[in-house]
Formats: sequence, C-alpha cells, structure tokens
Amino acid sequence: MVTAKLKPLCIFVAAVFLGTLYAGCVGLVTYPLRASLLSWPLWIILFWCLFWKFDLIRLSGYLAVVPLAILSFEVVRTIRQPPQYAFQLKSLDRSHYTPSARVSNRNYASPVKELYIGQDGFRADPETGQGNPSRCHDVLIGDSMIYGAGLPYPSTLGPVLETMNINACVFGVAGNSPVDYLATLHYVANRIDDGARIAIYIYAYNDFVSMRKYLERTIRGLSPSLVRLTGLIGYYDDWRRTTFVQGSLRAVTTTPKDPFSSYHLKIGGTREIEIYWDHDPGEYHGGRRLKREERATFEFFLKRLRALVANRSWRVTVVFIPDNEEMLANLSHPSSTFQDLDPRRVEALKICATLWSDCRDLTHYMFDRAIAEAQSPYLLKDRHFSLFGNRVLAEHYKSMGENRFVQNR
Repeated sequence: MVTAKLKPLCIFVAAVFLGTLYAGCVGLVTYPLRASLLSWPLWIILFWCLFWKFDLIRLSGYLAVVPLAILSFEVVRTIRQPPQYAFQLKSLDRSHYTPSARVSNRNYASPVKELYIGQDGFRADPETGQGNPSRCHDVLIGDSMIYGAGLPYPSTLGPVLETMNINACVFGVAGNSPVDYLATLHYVANRIDDGARIAIYIYAYNDFVSMRKYLERTIRGLSPSLVRLTGLIGYYDDWRRTTFVQGSLRAVTTTPKDPFSSYHLKIGGTREIEIYWDHDPGEYHGGRRLKREERATFEFFLKRLRALVANRSWRVTVVFIPDNEEMLANLSHPSSTFQDLDPRRVEALKICATLWSDCRDLTHYMFDRAIAEAQSPYLLKDRHFSLFGNRVLAEHYKSMGENRFVQNR
C-alpha cells in the first residue's frame, strides 16, 4: 500500500532528475540557451510517460549513466581548474565580482599576471589591495572597456584618473550591458555622495542588446526566488560555454578567423600608427543600423535609469564609446575630419538626446587625440583600450566636469 502511494512521487522525481540531466547535455552540444531550456520539460514529460505508462522506472539508473558521466566530468573539470572565466567570479545579478577574489593568470604572455577583486567587488591593485575609495564623488560605470581588460591594474582607469587628481570609483564588469549597469548602480548607490558625478559608458560594439536579454535579467528583481533562479540559469549558460564538449564543437564548426597582419595608418602625411588586425581597417565602410528591438531596449534602459536616479542629486551623464572598427577606419583615411560610419552610435545618440538630459560622445575627442599623438587608443590585436586610450577617456571625463553643460560634437 505504501509502495503504491509513493510510486507517483518516485516516478515524478526520477523523470525530473533524468530530464534535467538530458537537458543539461543538450546545452553542451547546442549554442542557443533556449534549446536546453525548451527541451527540459519535454524530457521530463518523455521520461514520465516511459515510467508511468510502460513501467520502465527500473531502467532509470541505466538511462542516467551517460549524461551523468558527461556532466560529472565537466563539473569536476571546472572545479579542479582555478577560476579563469569572468562568470566564475560574478554575482548572480552581474552587478559586481566576488569580493576579495585573487586569480593568477596562466597566460604568461599577458601583461596581467594577477587579478585581484577588492572588498567592494571591483578590480583593485593585487600588490597593495587598494581599489576604489569607500565614498564616491566621481563614478564611472561600464563593461570591459571600463574594467581595463588586457591591462595591468596601474594602467586602468582608477590609477590613471588619480594622476589627474581625481579619486574616482571605477565600477567596470566585463561582459555587461546597460541592464547590468543599472544593477551595478543600484548595488553601489549607498556609497555615492550627494552631488556626485556619474558617467555610464555605452560601448557601440556590443552594448545594444535585445529586449529578450534585457527582460531575462531585469525579471530577477521581481522576487528573491526569481533572482536566484534566473541567476542560476545565467550561470549555467556561462558555464556550458566553457566546457570541454562545447569548446571542442566550436573548434570544429566555427570558421577560423583570418590571421592578424600589420597595417601602417598614415597620420598627417609623415607620421603613422601601426596596428595589428585581422583585416584592412580601411575596408570598413559602415556598420548596420540598430534593430527595432535594440532601439526599444535602449529606450527602456534610459527610462529605467531615470526612475533609478529620481530624487537623487547625482549628475548622471551617458557617454558613448565608439566601436574600434569605426575609429580605425577613420584613422586609415588621410583626413583630419572624423566621418560618422556607425549608424548604431549615431542613432543611439539621438535617442539619448531625446530621453536623457546629458549625453556625450567620446568618439570625436578620441579621434582628435589619436591624430595629435599619432597613437592607437587600442591594444594590439584587441578591441580594448590601451593605456593611451584610458588616458584619453580619463581626460574626457575630467573635461566633462569642467564644462558639464557643453556637449561634445
């Protein structure tokens, strides 16, 4: 009698367990996350039918062997390796990193030998432990461009701004987008002084995300349970991309990139900038336009930002960082006048001007400084800013404070 009463429960538990295992394996061999999520209830229903209608629950152990072995291998592989991926250090809402985390870089060719996350959850000096000040009067928020990817800590924005007598709080989290910037601003809000100057940096290359991605992250704030559920789904999505199985599949199915070549960009007739890139930057003649969904998402971000800073005395500026393809294309042409080639940035600026009071564009300022100094603002073979690029951004930030009501061209 007891066994008969427990049978439905046992069948349900076994179906959910096996369905989860098989859906997890689907995620290893498919690229879109939705394939794994959509297959999850289908696997559960399939196994429930097998166990209930055909009474095959006795085979559940055999059915679990292969997927359990594959997932166990990947989990153990992740645990045995030291943290080397950003998602392993991020909070579930992506607002900050794990406080006081220290990671050694196993890539000996990289100038970044060790990464240290300060007690506040953001990048700090691995030698001294010093990072952002406890109180913030100057704040910069953004993705890997603000974080300082590819640079040792002394070359990142915090130390660079300090040489200009600005003790700023730099809240950069690699891989984030505007929805995550809101989470970061909410996370650090209690540290920001009244009257503080805040700059939120929008990177034209990859910050214009879809509404689906936006809602997946903003829905976390609806309840504590959703925060954890969607956070775990996001962690699984990031983790599966780093597994041996998916890495091997990508290596086989992805078209290899062209090798990097050296290009000499003539500046002012006699000077030149040497860059390494996988194609001739002069061949770039303009990017795509914003999709309707991307426009709607960016507008939604600005409206949410307005609600977040309401009743605050902060001075919030939205600053646009150009895609390096557009910048290098302009540097490759013998002209001292910048040509707007990226419709996404131009259109987003117009949207921002309509919905926000203070919108700035780093593009023309950076181009003029690159021409004047005959230096590329980017790292070799990388989209991220070099030390010179960070200096230009820091100078631009300082100039905004000195003349905050005059927008850049």
